[in-house]
Amino acid sequence: MDAGGEEVDEGHEALAAGDFDAFFRRHFAAVARTAALVVRDFGEGEEIAQESFTRLFARWERMQSNDHARNFVFKVAVNMARSHLRKAARMSRDALSEAQLPEVKDESGNTADRVVLDRALSTLSPKQRAAVVLVDYAGYDAAAAARLLKTRPSTVRVHLARARRALGVQLAMEEES
Repeated sequence: MDAGGEEVDEGHEALAAGDFDAFFRRHFAAVARTAALVVRDFGEGEEIAQESFTRLFARWERMQSNDHARNFVFKVAVNMARSHLRKAARMSRDALSEAQLPEVKDESGNTADRVVLDRALSTLSPKQRAAVVLVDYAGYDAAAAARLLKTRPSTVRVHLARARRALGVQLAMEEES
C-alpha cells in the first residue's frame, strides 16, 4: 500500500504526471476520430474525446502503463459515443425524424473518400460501427475491442464480419454510380 492507503501493484510503476501531456498529444486525434466515426459527427467526437481525456487525467496517477491509459481512454470514448447514440435514438423515437440525425463533418482527409466512407458507415448498426472502427481504424484486435465494448471477442468478430460485408456492398454500389 502507498501512503494514501491505495494498493500499488509492485510490477507496474504509475505514469509520471508530466507524461500526460505527451500522451494526450500522441493519442487525442485517434480517440476523437474513433468517437466521431461511431457517432457520425466530428464535433461530437471531439467533445467525447475531450471528456474522455478529462476522466483519464483525473485517474492518471493510477494508470499502470501507457497501454492501460490508452485502453482506458478508448473505452471511455466508445462507451460515451454509444451512450450518445442511444440518446439520439430515444430522441428520434420520441420527437425527431431520421433526417434530423447528425451527419459527419470531419474536416480532415480527402473529402470525397470521407463522404463515401461516412455514408457507408452510417448504414451499419451502432454495434457494427463500433466494432469496425475499433478494429479497422483504431488498431485493436477482437479481444481488446471486446473488452472495451464489454462483450465477447466472438461477438465482436460477428459484428465485424457483418459490418465488413455491408461496407463492401455499400462501397461497391458507390463505385458503380
